[in-house]
Amino acid sequence: MQEIRNKKICCFHLLNDYSGSATMLSMVVNGLERSGCSVELCTSKGDGALSSFTKVAHSYMYEFSTNPLVTLFRYLRVQLNNFAFVIFKHRKEDFICYINTILPVGAALAAKICGKSVVYHYHENASVKGFHYKVLAGIMQLIADEIICVSRYQASLLERKHRVYIIPNALPQKFIERLVPDMERSFNSRVVLMLSSLKTYKGIRQFSNL
Repeated sequence: MQEIRNKKICCFHLLNDYSGSATMLSMVVNGLERSGCSVELCTSKGDGALSSFTKVAHSYMYEFSTNPLVTLFRYLRVQLNNFAFVIFKHRKEDFICYINTILPVGAALAAKICGKSVVYHYHENASVKGFHYKVLAGIMQLIADEIICVSRYQASLLERKHRVYIIPNALPQKFIERLVPDMERSFNSRVVLMLSSLKTYKGIRQFSNL
């Protein structure tokens, strides 16, 4: 992977919520800043895992709707917004465009047009999602300089094989410090931990039933 120390990184994430991808980006931003990078964050307004960062260079209103057409309109509006932001503010700057999930495609396309390095952090499995995700995954494989996958299985589903790196998701250090290293004590506590966002398709109900 390319050397990023002391470089400017513009991170784009569509929805600032408490999902795993947003939480991972918050850890990535912390790590980049500790490495001496200048980090700009571009995400939606509202309360989420990224709300604690004060260096939000660009924010916008975005939320899901029960009407898929309304959601699509809002999504496309944000992509045009981010595209214009990169073209008009950053086209003359030397920076790396860090795309968290495959959704912020507007920023990725603008950065590529401007000749900037585009790094994708690929959290989804587009092959089991809708046509929209498959198209975005195809664009990612065409324009990304580097792709970070969260597992070998996920990477194996991509047609592209060059400059694809596997970095499993991690847990925050504060969380790890609370873990009990005594295996017998942990087993006897009868506590089972599921690391997941509280979404139905994650299997929350099935886990509760178990």
